[in-house]
Amino acid sequence: PPLTAAEISGERLWERITVESDYSNYGFWPGHEGENPGQSPHGSIHRIYVNRALLDALPLADRVASDGTIIVKDNLDASRELEAITVMAKVDGVAPEFGDWYWARYTPDGEVTAAGNLMGCIVCHEGVVGNDYVIVRRLDEPLGE
Repeated sequence: PPLTAAEISGERLWERITVESDYSNYGFWPGHEGENPGQSPHGSIHRIYVNRALLDALPLADRVASDGTIIVKDNLDASRELEAITVMAKVDGVAPEFGDWYWARYTPDGEVTAAGNLMGCIVCHEGVVGNDYVIVRRLDEPLGE
């Protein structure tokens, strides 16, 4: 079941994406499989994983992800070493003014370095508020294109 606003924390989200359901077993973002060029602050290379809640729903005509959606990005340096893991988790009621996204950043070994309503994340992603703060591609874009 989706995490709730009452239970969400950086530690709880890490447990969800590593112990309860290993995010490396999620699907890659459709059309963005494997390693792709990245940009600051996410490293020069990244891998983007999405859980079943989003993957099975794509494309989304209304461009709004459902409660329980989790997007995980491995942030790699130029030599393909994992520098950080960043996460967007859709949690009903956690931040209605920011699309109910909960943001987190972890070291490769799972230490929480930032979590919550992270203004650095929000400011960058609010440029695509009409796509539910998701930058990588439009949520209503047909798959395979």
